[in-house]
Amino acid sequence: MENNVNFYYDESEHSRKINHSTVVSDNYYDNFVTTIVGWRTEDENSIFQRYLEFEEKHSDRKSNGELKSATLKTKQLKNGLASLSSDNVAFIHDFLDVFDNRIFLYFSVTSKIEYIVNQLFLNYKNSVFINADALKYSIVKAIVMYRPQEIISGMYENTGELVQLLKAFFHKRITANRANTKLKRHETSAFSQIVRLLEDINEHRDINWNYQIAFDGFKKYLLEKNISKYALFIDKEGDDSDTLKAAKQVGLSPVTEVDSKEHVGVRMADILAGIISKLLKSLHTELQYDSFEDGVNKKILGEKWFELNDRQLYLYKRLLHVICRLNNAWYKAFSGNYSDDLIAIISLLDYMSSYRTIDDVRAIDKKMHGEYFNTLVCERLAKHYDDMRSKLQLDPIAETDKDYFFNQRGGKVFFDSSKQPPLRINEGSNTLDVLSVGFMKDGTPMITVSESEVPFCYKLPQELYAWAMDCVALANMGISNFPSKVAITKCNDSLYADFIV
Repeated sequence: MENNVNFYYDESEHSRKINHSTVVSDNYYDNFVTTIVGWRTEDENSIFQRYLEFEEKHSDRKSNGELKSATLKTKQLKNGLASLSSDNVAFIHDFLDVFDNRIFLYFSVTSKIEYIVNQLFLNYKNSVFINADALKYSIVKAIVMYRPQEIISGMYENTGELVQLLKAFFHKRITANRANTKLKRHETSAFSQIVRLLEDINEHRDINWNYQIAFDGFKKYLLEKNISKYALFIDKEGDDSDTLKAAKQVGLSPVTEVDSKEHVGVRMADILAGIISKLLKSLHTELQYDSFEDGVNKKILGEKWFELNDRQLYLYKRLLHVICRLNNAWYKAFSGNYSDDLIAIISLLDYMSSYRTIDDVRAIDKKMHGEYFNTLVCERLAKHYDDMRSKLQLDPIAETDKDYFFNQRGGKVFFDSSKQPPLRINEGSNTLDVLSVGFMKDGTPMITVSESEVPFCYKLPQELYAWAMDCVALANMGISNFPSKVAITKCNDSLYADFIV
């Protein structure tokens, strides 16, 4: 991309210091939300004018001469968009109408507890014996959902007892889960593995909050969108300039602190961050366990979340369009391994938008909406967990005017997997020089082979999906099997793959 792009950053649910009093406060929310909006410099004036017209229309909401996300309160989204007043629906609707395909959008949703847990278990990596990512995910999920105060205190008070506290907590949960073994069998299995891991842990802690997590995904986004000429403007808050320093430390440049009163882009980022974070917070609160004993029960959204009118339903569709569809990219939304709330909010937008009219919503028994939504979220969370256990590092692919790219082994890969030539497998045993195995974004298994020392990438048949997943899982544990000779055997319409030693 030849044109310069101006980006504007703001954040929500930030905690300048992560400590015990922060985490146990009543208004604490685990996720740190950042948004960055941007556009080509040639489009800036027209986008500014469009946004200023929106601000002028809602000028009565300004405070200290500035329109900020504080005009919306979390309690006003207690039941999602269904609890918004008509004035707030109109406000969000008009704000989202500012967005069109000229606007770049990146946002991240990052768990503060995950950030701490990753530091506590810094030396524990994936191996053939342990999937550290999956176990750390389970630890974070348990702490976020159950909020055990003794563990949260142990994270910050440096008593040297954190490992023992964690073991005691997970033993207690395993015992409590016996009251509902069918619902909690997967959780109990994960907790049992965690206890075994904790038996061997040597506690080492040096926890520091680092704002670089706000920009880890943005760097990948810039590469994916092929944006090399840009400027990043950050809302100045406080005297320490921690966010500015973090942006520079990850290699972003030029980066400048600015006053949001003088920069439309920062105010846009602020309002969008506020909308996303408040909806996230309400959804999380609704699905959070109320007590230790409540942990054996199933949590679903209440009926009031689905008591919508036409305008509220349309607003869900507009929010889905802006967040997920408009000027889309793989790294448009970024999170850590623990991304449950992000998955839940995207699922909510998808679920609501799946209904064409409000009459279609009302045709469903209100009691069943929560069940249907719960099923959708559980399926997506289960897929995320499986993907996390069997994943390779994702490498961003720069935008191109071609319909293909070359993978790390030099194989030609089409963005549309239906265009990828299938691997031709003859009856009997077929010996291949395999360079790599992986998956497309849509889940299609792929194999790159060397033919006369030239790399070619083919689509694998679905019958070899499990084998491909095993290859990826082993690579994720640090066990690389490629390049290697592989025998793929076709016998009576069945396919088998084996490494040739």
